[in-house]
Amino acid sequence: AQYGHNRYPNVVTSIELERLLSQSGPTKGKLMRASDQKVPRSVAFLQCVGSRDMKRKYCSYACCMYALKEATLIKKLQPEIEVEIFYMDLRAFSKGYYRYYQQAKEMGVRFTRSRVPVVKQDFKTGDLLITAAAEDGRLTKRSFGMLVLSVGQTPSPRFKELAECIGVKLNEASFCET
Repeated sequence: AQYGHNRYPNVVTSIELERLLSQSGPTKGKLMRASDQKVPRSVAFLQCVGSRDMKRKYCSYACCMYALKEATLIKKLQPEIEVEIFYMDLRAFSKGYYRYYQQAKEMGVRFTRSRVPVVKQDFKTGDLLITAAAEDGRLTKRSFGMLVLSVGQTPSPRFKELAECIGVKLNEASFCET
């Protein structure tokens, strides 16, 4: 709620964005804002939403890579859209993942290390106003046409029961021990 999901129409989750970018989705793969059905001039991704806080101290690892995938897809489909990813730590550690990050940068995706504490809406334009803390601690305010929340993953409440039934060990965050 602090980021405006279900309150501001141009704030979507990564899963909702995935549906919008799909050729079989409601906009036939063209990215458009819910508020006015216009193509956003800019899109911001907020990483680590719902994780890495006091309740969920872990990183679910997949969020960075699906944000990179969605950001590069936006740039491929609509290169005129400015895309920026706000992140705490970028987890691109598996085989070929760093190369994918480099490709996104080459395509014009911007990366800003910052935990975004505040999102508001400009009710005249429908744009989202983001207050971001820079690495040096200063606050900056930016405006984006659309905001994507890269939501952290959590195991289903019944997953622990299933894991016990099939003999799979879980780690402290209730994910499969690897």
